[in-house]
Amino acid sequence: MTQDALAGALQRAGLDMDRTAVAKIEMQIRSVFDFELAMIARVLRVDMLTLLPSHAKLDRELPALMAGRR
Repeated sequence: MTQDALAGALQRAGLDMDRTAVAKIEMQIRSVFDFELAMIARVLRVDMLTLLPSHAKLDRELPALMAGRR
């Protein structure tokens, strides 16, 4: 699914998110609110847990995320 298509599907589902916001989420430079995660999962027809990083990936990347380097 393209970023435009995802943004359009989210907007039709009632979430005001444009392609730029989707791109920033994909590049890990924008945080996601819990309700946004729930709507993204609903539109993609996946479980929310599918969209979350594994424990190992989180352990590796958390310091950089917390320092604003990601």
